[in-house]
Amino acid sequence: MDTVKKILREKYSIIVLFSILFLFFFQTLSDLVERIYAYALLNLEPDENILGLVFLLTPLVLLFFRKNIPNIMLLILGEIMIVARLLEPLMVRQMNYIMSGLSVGCFLVILPSFLAKSRGKENRISKDLGIGLAIGVALSILFRTANASLDISQYLWYQIIGWILGIIAALIMIVLFLDNRQNSTKIKEETKESKVESSFWKILGLSMGLINIFILIWFVFMSPTVISRWTEGNYIGIVIGIMFMIGVFIAVSLWKPDISNKLKDWMIWTWNGVFGLSLTVTILIHQIFFPKVPSAYPLEAPATAWYYHIPLAIAIITSPIIYIDFKFLTKELIKTKTKPIKIGGSFLICSIFIIIMIFVQVLPNVWGYLPPISFGFRDMYWIAFFIPSLLVSLAVLLVKKSTLSYEKIERTISSKIIISSIFSLIFIGTIVGAIITTPSPNYSASGKTSLVILTYNIQQGVNVSGDRNYDGQLQLIRDLDPDIIGLQECDPTRIGGGNSDVVRYLASRLNMYSYYGPKTVTNTYGCAILSKFPISNAESFFMYSDEEQIGSAQAQITVGTTIFNVFVNHPSGDEDQTTIYQQEEMVSRLTGLTNVIFMGDFNFRPYSVEYNITTITAGLEDSYVQFYGTAAINLSGIDPDDDEYNAIDHIFLSPGMIVLDSQYIEKGQSDHPAYWIEIQL
Repeated sequence: MDTVKKILREKYSIIVLFSILFLFFFQTLSDLVERIYAYALLNLEPDENILGLVFLLTPLVLLFFRKNIPNIMLLILGEIMIVARLLEPLMVRQMNYIMSGLSVGCFLVILPSFLAKSRGKENRISKDLGIGLAIGVALSILFRTANASLDISQYLWYQIIGWILGIIAALIMIVLFLDNRQNSTKIKEETKESKVESSFWKILGLSMGLINIFILIWFVFMSPTVISRWTEGNYIGIVIGIMFMIGVFIAVSLWKPDISNKLKDWMIWTWNGVFGLSLTVTILIHQIFFPKVPSAYPLEAPATAWYYHIPLAIAIITSPIIYIDFKFLTKELIKTKTKPIKIGGSFLICSIFIIIMIFVQVLPNVWGYLPPISFGFRDMYWIAFFIPSLLVSLAVLLVKKSTLSYEKIERTISSKIIISSIFSLIFIGTIVGAIITTPSPNYSASGKTSLVILTYNIQQGVNVSGDRNYDGQLQLIRDLDPDIIGLQECDPTRIGGGNSDVVRYLASRLNMYSYYGPKTVTNTYGCAILSKFPISNAESFFMYSDEEQIGSAQAQITVGTTIFNVFVNHPSGDEDQTTIYQQEEMVSRLTGLTNVIFMGDFNFRPYSVEYNITTITAGLEDSYVQFYGTAAINLSGIDPDDDEYNAIDHIFLSPGMIVLDSQYIEKGQSDHPAYWIEIQL
């Protein structure tokens, strides 16, 4: 038993503990917001589930502690945080976000409490927390990369990984917070302290800096596929770049810690400025500011030139500043000798700010649904990243020059080697995961006489009840074994979708080529094309809308010697005239093309004005009507109480293409049915 305690009490125990706690915090914060957003999405408006954000206000409890926080309280909260995180993936519906909210809420009490109790140990604690944060982010990247953007430690039997980490963290917390020697040392340290405290405003400013670092990591770095979908950048290259810079920070912190003593305040401010500016420009250069008149559409997305990636490269290269800032901010905050009531009040205000930033990030994507406030957020996606970058930079101004210098901290060679080895394994595992989950299609068109084509609105990868359902949708697609797939509402690569990439996940599992369009910074619901056969000349374009930005995907797919022109579309508008504009804009792009496959969730029913524009004006054939005939169109089964063919998910084809089969599959795996056809080659 003494040997176990000695191991858990080693000088790197804080690093190990907070690496896990930071990881669990980002996981559960992501899941909390994803679940709330998914349930609200079912009704296309906020509902009672938004009350789940109240879990972010738990620092309120610290207002009742004027002096010290009992160790036993931190231990209980820590164990609750861990248990809730481990149970959360096993839950469905509201219990899922209740568990994630409970875990997040506990962390938002534990961290400020721990900082308030660390007086006199700011040098070691701040360094360890900085390294712990970096490793926690690296673990998040590893787990998501290993499972094509879905965190593998929360997935099926791989959850054993999370349980092992949770047990390790639980044991370390027991030793740290119930160690009598540590408690007695703490008492001695407190008797020597000055009773002079910093002002509440300084404590709030420093706390705001820490919280905005968490926001940046959550919004940007915990899942590299987010950046890849912003920029159409090379996914593996982005993963390697981010992980390498994390490794540089950890290596310097362990092996050359005295380098930080050479940093001047102006260097830190300049570094922060370059990072924040490059991150903001990375988004702005790919974002489109959309005209508000129908005559300006259809609008093609500009091609991504190589120099568009320069700001991205700078942002990645300068990204270690967020961990350096975290180290300096925690050190300064500990030096303020703050009491629980002050740091609790500051973290409570910061928690309210997190809620505000959630809306700032989400509203640009749903700018038409919460008028009049949401209208002001159209094309303002960049501001959700500019604000936290700016506030971190301002918070660093509160750090005194003396805080930038660290006394020499002795670490054993063995502890350095252990931590370095752990990160090296994480780094290697991440690269291997990125490579093995990258599709490598090798399908042959030889001997094929037909193609199966599927259109599917997957509702951000959730089922009809609002629970994440990537695997249910995957199995449905596998059973159909389509050659070409058009997906709609497939853009969950934001905090509202848990920063997961359903297109990457499905393409990886199905081993298919894929094109996602448009870029997520344009704030559309997203369309994607997946194919067993090579995709070429892929591009995105936009149509006028008065409710949400409409983006569509277009590409050519070569099967043997035949080239198909594939379009995936998802129009929507508040006014009837808007959807008419949209369909006219769409068919204008089809003129003169052959072998057209035009599919999607069109949000219009047969024989509507928009339907007639497609079939009469553009001359395309409704695949379902071609196969069943107008006398049998009620066989769709979409609305058994309606005598008319009532679908809004369609596949239209060029005249002369022969449909061999056609079927709607009942909704359930998504809130839409899947519609597939088989055509003759």
